[in-house]
Amino acid sequence: MGFSFSDEQLEMYLSRARLLSAFTVPAYLALLFFFANEEGWRWSLLALLVLPPVAAVLGHIGKRDIRPGLATGAIVLSAAPLLVVGGIEAL
Repeated sequence: MGFSFSDEQLEMYLSRARLLSAFTVPAYLALLFFFANEEGWRWSLLALLVLPPVAAVLGHIGKRDIRPGLATGAIVLSAAPLLVVGGIEAL
């Protein structure tokens, strides 16, 4: 199973995946400080502090090595902290 992108589309996809995963790091850090100050959440630290930098690294490697599957993983991993924190909040 492969990706059927033209060269321009692949470059644009990899660039957007890298930027999306990199821009989520400061957003999630701000969200972490908000949760820690307002609601006293200490256990959301792992989801909001570890997953976004890992996603940013994966996005960078996916762009550098031209690996669209890795870039897709970075996009999914950059959205995962919201789902994890939302699931924990629902409990």
